[in-house]
Amino acid sequence: MPAVGPDQLAFSLENMDRTSDPGNDFYRFALGGWIDRVERPADRPMIDAFDFMGRRLTAQMEETLLDAAAKSGTAERGTPIQQVGAFYTSFMDVTTLDAKGMTPLDPEMARIDAIADLGDLASYLGHYLLVAEDLALAGFVPTTDMADSTRNSLYFVGSSLVLGQQNLYEEPAGSALDLALRKNLTDMLVAAGYEPARATAVATLVADIDRELHGGLLTPVEATNPANTYQPVTFAALQADIPELDLTALLAGLGMKPPERIIKSEPRYLAVLGKVLRERPIEQIRDYLKVKLINRFKPYLGSRFEAVIADQQKILVGVDKLPPREERVQNELKMFLGHPVSRLYVERFFDDETRAKSADMVGRVKDAFLARIETRDWLTDATRAAAKEKLEKLTFEVGYPQTWIDMSNVEVRPDDLIGNIQRLIAFDVKRSLDKFDAPVEHESFANVQATLPIIVNAAYDPSINGFEVPAAILQPPAFEANLDAPVYFCRLGAVLGHEMTHGFDSRGRQYDASGNLRDWWTPEDTAAFTREAEKLVEQANAYEVLPGLTLNGALTVTENMADVGGITLAYAALKDYLAENPEENVEIDGFSPAQRCFLAWAQFWGMKSTDGVIRSVFMSDEHAPGMYRSVAALKHVDDFYTAFDITEGDPEWLAPEKRVRAW
Repeated sequence: MPAVGPDQLAFSLENMDRTSDPGNDFYRFALGGWIDRVERPADRPMIDAFDFMGRRLTAQMEETLLDAAAKSGTAERGTPIQQVGAFYTSFMDVTTLDAKGMTPLDPEMARIDAIADLGDLASYLGHYLLVAEDLALAGFVPTTDMADSTRNSLYFVGSSLVLGQQNLYEEPAGSALDLALRKNLTDMLVAAGYEPARATAVATLVADIDRELHGGLLTPVEATNPANTYQPVTFAALQADIPELDLTALLAGLGMKPPERIIKSEPRYLAVLGKVLRERPIEQIRDYLKVKLINRFKPYLGSRFEAVIADQQKILVGVDKLPPREERVQNELKMFLGHPVSRLYVERFFDDETRAKSADMVGRVKDAFLARIETRDWLTDATRAAAKEKLEKLTFEVGYPQTWIDMSNVEVRPDDLIGNIQRLIAFDVKRSLDKFDAPVEHESFANVQATLPIIVNAAYDPSINGFEVPAAILQPPAFEANLDAPVYFCRLGAVLGHEMTHGFDSRGRQYDASGNLRDWWTPEDTAAFTREAEKLVEQANAYEVLPGLTLNGALTVTENMADVGGITLAYAALKDYLAENPEENVEIDGFSPAQRCFLAWAQFWGMKSTDGVIRSVFMSDEHAPGMYRSVAALKHVDDFYTAFDITEGDPEWLAPEKRVRAW
């Protein structure tokens, strides 16, 4: 099991540079030793605390999976150990995958070839979601209604792009990045069996179509505003926006009938898609769909695409060495067998004592938040009462769900990787579709991107006014329960406070105590809150993350507000805890509890990365890079300045009127 020490960002005075002036460069003061001592491995585009926790999790998972693979052959069919072990075996058997080649995609390729007109296309787009759990051109997804958290509604969504991340299309056609990605797409098609000239032509076509579709999608900043993504319309009105595509046929491909009401989440997209369908012959649309299919399944077709995948990674993040296959299979298991594999992990590596101590800290941070709401003098009495009601009703769960999703009826075989994936996708999509127009039943720890017990993360969900803390994050260096309270309060406790604050950030504040999209604010409180949030926008906009490249404050404002709330509430909870336990309110190694708290927070966000990671990941992410988060939130905590004798005129000084007092 990988060690977790100072090099892995466990809290340590060894990671400091005590020769630095904290008022001049606090990031250097807190982390200079680590910066000078630790090198980023050439095969890892980024290292930070989450990466180190991920490495430890990887080792724990490998132990779990090897045991499952060894026992799956004799295990009862449909049990977690049988399914996980069989999937692991099917992914690791590269010899069998190479022997099958591209043939597992033949049935779907034949379906695409049979598309003769736009009527056939509409039916296929619904079918494609069922077999790929991916969106081609357009689609419908049932999920909790943002304005009525007791019901599920059907949302119209735009296409996923072949390259996924929107900011990749913001550089102009013909740029170095654009040309490199087009070449990579060409190489993918050659690996799939296309003749080189044909591969070049089709790759150009697909890249051009994707650029057109990108023009109709909300920008990342626009997508953070629920008013843009929640636009209820009648089905007839939606259909009128895209006469080129029979939406009834698309729904039929999903096995559904048109409802009277649809939520439109991409207000500009249909006009752009309609133009593409009018101007592009059906042959080009078929070519586009084939590339979508190949791109979706290329990780599961043996070794033929390994070089292409590695090259794309180098283009995007600057590292061309792929993780070992033993690590990649873990990500696939998260996607397709999330609860069964999480169940095996929890049984092996998570204990009740950790769960109980974490839950106690949630209660302490929540109490600190309730107390602070009383002191927010910018709130009117009506909004303050509504805010308290929302916080009092906030729910949380720690570690793992009380009830696991039952996937036992899905056949998982050790010799049929694509078949396994398609059967698991069909199971998941059907479960999702069956929820449409039914009462909402929240499934805990089921978000495969954020809340599975085997994900190093935590996440707030506005629709339930609650958050979940997966088991995997409740380990060092996020949670070092053997250290003093200032360290674990201002790491894990701050993570918990961060998630609570999401219920009251620029987006979360638009939902009420029951999880409904509803304006419960007085106009004057809205104006006051907006002024507070704008301070964070201005602060981030001024931060140069690379030479000539500054952060997007409007994009990162929700996460930056959650960071301010997180460390503020954790520090307040720590002070309450130390008042109850005065014997722990002592200096350690010459540093006061306040100093150790702020140093623990700052060290937790240490990171090193390639420039490519900054440009291709963080510039389209609501989360700012760690070197910013390490210090930016601390500047809004008055006691931070007192703790390190930072005064007006110091570079790290933020004037009191620029400090956020929202929560």
